Amino acid sequence: MADPQSEAEKIRNKRLAKLGGPAPAPTSESSSTESTDVQSISQPVAASSTPISRVFSPPPSKPCPKPVAALETPISQPPPRPRSNVNAESLETWADRTLSQIFRISLRPEQKTDAAGNRLLYVSGVKSELEDSGLPLQLTTEVLDGAIIEAASNTPDKKPLGYLLGCWKRVLRALRMVKSGDAKDPKTLTLKEAKRLCMSYCIFAITMPDMFGVEPTKRSPLLPYLLRDPESDSGICIEFLGEAVLRFEEDESIKEALITAIEQLSEELSKLTMNDNFKPYVAAFIGFLRHQELAAAITESPKFLPKDIEPQDIETQTLLGPFFALSPINGAVAESYFRGAQAQGDGFVANNQNSVRLTLRTHQDELLSITNCLVKKAKAREPLLDWFAMIVNKNHKRRATYVDQKIVSSDGFMINVTSILDRLCEPFMDSTFSKLDRIDVDYLRRSPRVDITDETKINADQKTSDDFYAQKAEGTNNFISEIFFLTIAAHHYGTEAANSQITHMQREIKHIERQLAKLEADRPKYMGNPRQLQVFDEHVKRYKDNLERSRSVIKAVQGILLDELAQQRSMQLMRYTIAWVLRLIQPESQYPKKEITLPLAEEQPLVFRCLPEYFIEDIVDNFKFVTGQMPHIIPSTQCEELVTVCITFLRSSEFIKNPYLKSGLISILYHGVWPFRGRAKGVLGDLLNGSKFCNKHLLHSLMKFYIEAESTGTHNQFYDKFNIRYEIFQVIRAIWGNSIYRQNLDIESKVHTDFFIRFVNLLLNDVTYVLGESFSAFQKIHDIQEELARNTEFTEQEKQDKQSQLEEFQSKAKANMQLTNETVSMLKMFTEVLAPAFTMPEIVQRLADMLDYNLESMVGPKQKNLKVTDPDQYAFKPALLLADLMSVYINLKDQTNFQLAVARDGRSYKPYNFEHAAEIMENMAGSLKSPEELKTWREFAGNVAAVKEAEEQAEEDLGEIPDDLLDPILATLMEDPVILPSSRTTVDRSTIRSHLLSDPHDPFNRVPLKIEEVIPDMAMKARIAEFKAEAKKRKFDTMHSAGDDGADKMDLSGN
Repeated sequence: MADPQSEAEKIRNKRLAKLGGPAPAPTSESSSTESTDVQSISQPVAASSTPISRVFSPPPSKPCPKPVAALETPISQPPPRPRSNVNAESLETWADRTLSQIFRISLRPEQKTDAAGNRLLYVSGVKSELEDSGLPLQLTTEVLDGAIIEAASNTPDKKPLGYLLGCWKRVLRALRMVKSGDAKDPKTLTLKEAKRLCMSYCIFAITMPDMFGVEPTKRSPLLPYLLRDPESDSGICIEFLGEAVLRFEEDESIKEALITAIEQLSEELSKLTMNDNFKPYVAAFIGFLRHQELAAAITESPKFLPKDIEPQDIETQTLLGPFFALSPINGAVAESYFRGAQAQGDGFVANNQNSVRLTLRTHQDELLSITNCLVKKAKAREPLLDWFAMIVNKNHKRRATYVDQKIVSSDGFMINVTSILDRLCEPFMDSTFSKLDRIDVDYLRRSPRVDITDETKINADQKTSDDFYAQKAEGTNNFISEIFFLTIAAHHYGTEAANSQITHMQREIKHIERQLAKLEADRPKYMGNPRQLQVFDEHVKRYKDNLERSRSVIKAVQGILLDELAQQRSMQLMRYTIAWVLRLIQPESQYPKKEITLPLAEEQPLVFRCLPEYFIEDIVDNFKFVTGQMPHIIPSTQCEELVTVCITFLRSSEFIKNPYLKSGLISILYHGVWPFRGRAKGVLGDLLNGSKFCNKHLLHSLMKFYIEAESTGTHNQFYDKFNIRYEIFQVIRAIWGNSIYRQNLDIESKVHTDFFIRFVNLLLNDVTYVLGESFSAFQKIHDIQEELARNTEFTEQEKQDKQSQLEEFQSKAKANMQLTNETVSMLKMFTEVLAPAFTMPEIVQRLADMLDYNLESMVGPKQKNLKVTDPDQYAFKPALLLADLMSVYINLKDQTNFQLAVARDGRSYKPYNFEHAAEIMENMAGSLKSPEELKTWREFAGNVAAVKEAEEQAEEDLGEIPDDLLDPILATLMEDPVILPSSRTTVDRSTIRSHLLSDPHDPFNRVPLKIEEVIPDMAMKARIAEFKAEAKKRKFDTMHSAGDDGADKMDLSGN
């Protein structure tokens, strides 16, 4: 009994059976013959073997019938047509010649080549069968299948698929050359049958190469030919793939084989970089995906969306990953562009950065083609969105403070993903925002692809957020919403994350440079041992190579981020995001149809509060970069929207919890007023000065955040506030020429008095601090420089220590002086137009004390301690700083309470300082003060001296003041006593108001306190009034008594 067929043989026979179409039920004889013939096909065929059997060959006693076709009606041998010319070629002769040319086979051993000189394969087995059957030695469709098998099995290179693909291309050309439009034309039918058979055996060569005597390998037989030019004889063309798709329903193995080939294509590409020949892989994939059925088919691959994959493996172990991973910013590729850039100069870097941009643009165009092929097929679209979502969801660690690049996807990969998502957004981002409402606010409450569970929300705690998102919304998410939310997330973890890492990379480079310097300093230690020296040099070389690669990567990343086209696409998305967010917080405005009304309503929409913080952060990061690095690409319409969102969230700053996001809005305005390319006011300057919206809200917004910056809630908040306020000063300087803003400041001082006082108080705090820190640093610099110049006996180590101390104080002085100059300048500007507001009781004494102290430091006996070598390197211009301080005095000269405050400064006020300052200005070449100003200065000094004398007399007249009438903080006689509600202590109202400006607590027990809570102490006020009245009466009595005594003496002398 014969062994049953193996499972593999059954599958093979089933595939072979599909080569033909439906046939009559076979007799037992034919069934036996068919079985034998099918089995014989699976064996390798040699030219010297016995005649081969063909698929479904008939009994030998009968003429060879046609093979069963894969059509509903088998294609029969066309009958001979009447000949109109005795010399015309017969159909049989034409078929023999054409099939020989197409398949490059011959039934005659002596015929080695065809008419074009192409080598022909001699099919001896087919010839023998024809001779045994008594048939003419001509190639027909009936014998073609056997001829194909024999020829493909005996190709010189043992690559049957390559041979068959060439045949496929030739049969297609032959079909195109047939002039008859009749589908039943005999020649057309013959060629179609040849095409069908050729395709069938191509599939066998892919799925069952052992049919042709080729051992199966792990690498798909199809893969090498996918990588060839589709137009070449052995390349995979679009028609071939189309024909393969048509056979999917007949044979599932075809789809499986194609997917396997693409999986292997992707796997091989994952090992290549842009320094390698990667183009054929990308071109092959794009050509493959042009068939929508194939686009859908690849999403069925387990490699398309594998489960539990780590973020660092997405770009190598998913099907699409290697295509998106290709980037010129990856290590070795970046180095090939920028190696040695430091020695080459800026021109070299700029040219190569442009080359990097062009290279990536071209590749991203190809990635977009890949993505579009998948998006257009509904079955592929959803898995593609899932793949993008997996990328952003698994790469949250890319925004960590310190990023471990080994456990996240690479910058190159993420930038490509972000860029493609940007371009998918383009179709719905029109200039009129007509599709803005299609972005569904309920997307995140409807089982979204984007995971925001652990994201910080704009202004909601975790419980509020969890409760909100637990309330699921009905309906389904549309494609526009899917892409919009995915792209916003991709920006956060992609482009913006890459940008934020540049600073970290630059710090790493400095660290490597320091380590390298230390290493090279140790080189002399190994000079005596060649072997150790070799090891040492190899170690140094590794450091240098690492340093070179890091520098190259930074240059490449910067080049990519400076791509104007890519940034314009990003800005378009951010423009839509701004409009969408502004509509969210004020739906009735339908922004930009109507202007936003400020301040915003106190009640914040919960849907806005619970949005991920990166909706605002993306806007901030994107426009901080663009306004700072490439402001010329921002169009005017985007400037308006940008300014609107900045002012909106600074004016209603309570809508955003994170102070750094709000400081980012300040940075955008700050960069926006930087001059560039002939625009003296920057890209935003004209708008900030000319827009009614800006004129109305900008100044208050800047002042409000100036106050908020006092406490950012982080360990760096003390220093952060100075950077923020420096940027605020620059924006104010840019708008100060507009009289509307000066009028607004006056209004603020009168309408929002407490708000204004807090602003001025913090301004004075800053001036006091930065001047003190700067002068302290200069004194240290002066002392060390003097010591180094005077003492020549320092050891080398002592000199190094002193030099280190000097550099520390020099760095401190540089940082502080920049802010000092701006703060004093701002104080000068404000007091020039708003003198009364700066002499309110709560602040006037602090202002006078601060001015007197710094005047004393600059012109008093210790002024020589500020003399340092090369003051310009610190931006320290003593004469200019003194002139600005004098201007503040002059601006306030007519304010009586300011004169009184200066006179009351018992610590630093000295008449000598005023005169000496005037002399310094007079003796300077090109004096910074005019004679008229110096005259005014001296008049002010005289007025203060007179007030001082009067004050001293008044104090003497009061006599000894009872302790309980003195302010417990300032030890001065109270004018408006109030009781603090918790400590029950009585203080002067101006004193506690001034204290609360900096510290919102009762100074005696640290209980929170507001100025509205203090209680007027009427009894104490009455006692003070009584004390003053008594003192006045005593003075009057004394004067009267003195007068009487004088009169008596006169009378006595007259007697």
